[in-house]
Amino acid sequence: MFFNQTEELNNLLALMRVQNNYIYEVNKLIYSAVSDMTLATNHEFSGFVSHFSQFARYHYNSEGYSQAAQLVQSYHYILLERLLDSQVLAAAEQMEIAIGHLEMAVRETQIRLNPQVLLLNHGMLLMEETQLKIIETLEVLLKSSHPALQLQN
Repeated sequence: MFFNQTEELNNLLALMRVQNNYIYEVNKLIYSAVSDMTLATNHEFSGFVSHFSQFARYHYNSEGYSQAAQLVQSYHYILLERLLDSQVLAAAEQMEIAIGHLEMAVRETQIRLNPQVLLLNHGMLLMEETQLKIIETLEVLLKSSHPALQLQN
């Protein structure tokens, strides 16, 4: 049941994003179209522009819509914040220490030539790179998902 609700919520949010994109794109088209005097002086086109503007205003000013958008933004921020908790950072630190020990072990010729150690070393370097990218991406997402914090800093 929870999975279906989550999927439905994700679908709703996707539709909301699509709707916002449509409104934005239609507004761009309207702004460029009103420079054409044939359209600008057409009564029906003026009616379309007026009613579309009202639609967009009601759409964006809807208390439910704006609250839902704010809740989604807050939810995403909290989720991202939890993903980048002290455990993630501690795990990255332990991985770095483990790689340091492996690099020290690889300095010995017998160990360096061991095929499993070569694969292990390569795998650990790939894991470290991936972990760093995850942390960097989470940090960027956190900064961009909560602009109020940026203004305070």
